[in-house]
Amino acid sequence: MEADAMTPSSPTATVLKTEEAIIEEIERGLADIKAGRTVSHEAAMKVLRKIIDAETWPD
Repeated sequence: MEADAMTPSSPTATVLKTEEAIIEEIERGLADIKAGRTVSHEAAMKVLRKIIDAETWPD
């Protein structure tokens, strides 16, 4: 078997890196939940509505 056959293709390597980053972010989020670093849906939506209301929308 040639060495090239053992090396992941560039798209495969990119997908693996992306999936690894996603898993790391999920783990970080789970750690935040365990540590009590959360915001209620209502509180988050209140902040988002203020941001949206402050924006100027193009015609």
